[in-house]
Amino acid sequence: MLEMFPERSKQYLYRLARNADRLYTLTSDLLDVTRIDIGMLNLNNVDFSLTDTIHEVADDIRKKPYLVNKNADVDEIKPNIQLTLPPHPIVVRGDKDRIAQVLSNLLYNAIRFTNSGTITVSTKLCFSNLVKVSVKDSGKGIDPEIYPKLFHKFATKSDRGVGLGLFISKSIVEAHGGSIFGKNNKNGSGATFSFTLPVVTTTR
Repeated sequence: MLEMFPERSKQYLYRLARNADRLYTLTSDLLDVTRIDIGMLNLNNVDFSLTDTIHEVADDIRKKPYLVNKNADVDEIKPNIQLTLPPHPIVVRGDKDRIAQVLSNLLYNAIRFTNSGTITVSTKLCFSNLVKVSVKDSGKGIDPEIYPKLFHKFATKSDRGVGLGLFISKSIVEAHGGSIFGKNNKNGSGATFSFTLPVVTTTR
């Protein structure tokens, strides 16, 4: 197709990249579920800046316009992701790659179910030893049929996923001593997913 229609090369390359990402995600998710089921989800725990990690994940997603437009063929199409973060680093101890995976899962879900509007990522210190990270979207919200089994395996109403991301995210967060939850927004528009992590320090 690239040879026959070179003028459409960008569109075809977006499709290739999108489907390669889907295949990689599916393979990785199935392997992670197997690790979780047999109790072998190993963590490489270090102290790292949670705020820096949020910036990195959001920047990576902004570079993939096909995530929010099935027929994206222009560079200007970007997900509308806003970050509401403190100016100082929030340091947590955990597996940085796994926490990035949780953030990616929540953002991908928000993009998948939000056709327009804004996705906001924010942090909030809870008490003195926990930080809550929230991903709020303005999409169609959590389907009532899915809500009771939200973090179970294969629970999804999407035609572009198999329903493993939230199950894996829950396992990762709980392995770090945190919790994860989701709810529909009070204004009737979209949903908010949040998770908590123990804090090491906040540097001002």
